[in-house]
Amino acid sequence: MYNLTDLQTFVSIVDNNSIHGAAAAQQVSVATVSLRLSKLEKALSTVLVFRDSRKLELSSAGEVFYQRVCAILEALRDAEYQIGARRSSISGVLRVTMPPWIFSKFVMPRLMEFEQQYPDLKLEFLINDQFVNVVEDKQDVAVRVGSLSDSAMLARKLCDNHRILCASPLYLERYGTPDSLARLAEHRWVVLPWQRQLKMQESGKVRTFNVDARFTVSNSDYMTQALLAGHGIGIKSYIAIREALQSGSLVEVLPGMLASGEAPVWFLKPQNSLTTRKTEAFFDFMQSVFDAELANENP
Repeated sequence: MYNLTDLQTFVSIVDNNSIHGAAAAQQVSVATVSLRLSKLEKALSTVLVFRDSRKLELSSAGEVFYQRVCAILEALRDAEYQIGARRSSISGVLRVTMPPWIFSKFVMPRLMEFEQQYPDLKLEFLINDQFVNVVEDKQDVAVRVGSLSDSAMLARKLCDNHRILCASPLYLERYGTPDSLARLAEHRWVVLPWQRQLKMQESGKVRTFNVDARFTVSNSDYMTQALLAGHGIGIKSYIAIREALQSGSLVEVLPGMLASGEAPVWFLKPQNSLTTRKTEAFFDFMQSVFDAELANENP
């Protein structure tokens, strides 16, 4: 049967991408590391690592086992910390995915505070407007906007939010302000690739609206810049553009026409993941960010 040291050695092999590197990191012989790995694979009746003289590669079973063992070891360190057996700071790697506009507008301005509070924690951000599979892409947590359809995730709401149609005064002066769904169909649009079909409501009826986009961009921050520059009408989260709305550089168009416009901001993690100090620390940070930014808002 394998023991805790064998698990730690396996993680070290993966982290150092070599048996020799793990031996140096753990200050033991190469033979000892190889023996521990062989014992672990024999106990599990599976190959965890493919290795030859030049490279090392995890098997599919090794990938799954590595992710779970890392979480278990971290949970064990947290448990030791909780009972006072370990006086360690929060460390390791935290992998987070979120949309560009949340990262640039809310996280970056205060990220230095978080880094100074947890100097031993390494952060890896996957910034993407498109859907990221948290488990397959090996993310610890995700920040998402809108309705949730993934039942495999544990979700906590960070703040309320809603989406609106908007455009710049420059665009509206040039092309006019639409006053109906029919007029809206005549206008130029700035959209993300997946916003080509929207649900609109008019006269108490919900209708499918096919967007004739003149300007498509795959990044939400660049989309906002295109709207500010007068390229068309777009759909945006209120909290992403509230300063632009307050200053008048963007104007809401046809309020209430979007069906199901509610789009809360959520903090997510896989249901089968263990609660660790690093994920809870980042949740507290994200909650404080939105609480501070939106303290006086009534969206």
